[in-house]
Amino acid sequence: MIRHMIFWDLADPQADRAETERFLKETFAPMVGAVPGLRAAHIGFDLGLGTYDVGLCCDLDSMEALAAYQDYPPHAAFKAWAKEHLKDRACVDLEVAS
Repeated sequence: MIRHMIFWDLADPQADRAETERFLKETFAPMVGAVPGLRAAHIGFDLGLGTYDVGLCCDLDSMEALAAYQDYPPHAAFKAWAKEHLKDRACVDLEVAS
């Protein structure tokens, strides 16, 4: 299994966090089960001990599933949104036992 983790800061620190979190959860929740091989997607704001504002953690069956997820239309639309609203992206993809 592949764990895909991404972290961002908000481009606008004054952005409405509740509205942003609602948008993020509504964007990612429908992808689970719709994108082949996407087992889970968790996204939300840091609780105060981390170094980034927002984190995303996805579990996928394989690197091929991760590649398909990258091109999935709602994910592509999210990436366009993220370019305006998020900054300082850090990403790690690692293999974990399923």
